[in-house]
Amino acid sequence: MHMENEVEPAEEILDRIMQQYAVEPHGWHVISTPTGDMLVLGPRSSFQLKLITLGPTEFTGVGVELASSPKSISPIRSAPSFGLRALSTGDLDHLVRAIHGDSESIGEAKSILERRPLSPSEIEQKNIDHILSGPIFTRPDLDSLDSTISSLKQKLTSSAQDRFRKKYPLRSGMFF
Repeated sequence: MHMENEVEPAEEILDRIMQQYAVEPHGWHVISTPTGDMLVLGPRSSFQLKLITLGPTEFTGVGVELASSPKSISPIRSAPSFGLRALSTGDLDHLVRAIHGDSESIGEAKSILERRPLSPSEIEQKNIDHILSGPIFTRPDLDSLDSTISSLKQKLTSSAQDRFRKKYPLRSGMFF
């Protein structure tokens, strides 16, 4: 069994996040940075990760389940929640037009984001063709969110680099 704030391999943390999301797909928020720092805020648990990208679909890293969510990130929970949302062909058209500034489609895009997210099993059962995944909020860094997050980020960065060096000793020289 894991303990909160105990550093674990990112793959284990992400498996746990996916299991929790499958049970309760509503109320999730994801914040990431271009440097691989990530906060995943669930309805009952929150996680902080440091990921090192190895390729387009491959990564390594570490993370922790936070003992409690810092109060400073509570405003983020008022934004549209992350999730998988079913889309029709018409929805896709509205999203594309909204991206290009069509004012009528912006309201439709907002209503799509307000839809209840679905679990992966619900998507499989309903045989859905189009899925919107997100939103994932991106920031330059997580340091300005909270001092606890900032100090934990330093610990996670060091642990992620150590893990990378052990798993990929021949590749680590190219990265660090």
